[in-house]
Amino acid sequence: MVPPSLKDLMKISDSKYAIVVAVAKRARMLSEGKRKEEDWRLSSMVTTALEEFNQGKFKITYKKRTTANE
Repeated sequence: MVPPSLKDLMKISDSKYAIVVAVAKRARMLSEGKRKEEDWRLSSMVTTALEEFNQGKFKITYKKRTTANE
């Protein structure tokens, strides 16, 4: 499986940082259910998370920032 290109991912979100954080969190979620002997498969978890993001299976959401005056 070839992971999607950054150009393709940037069509979904214009923030490289947000993409990295979201994909890393999703890969961590995927790997939490795996046994420790399967840790070597982490790279495939990242690839899976990249594919899911590219397919729109999860999205980046932003929390509304509040200021001290609100």
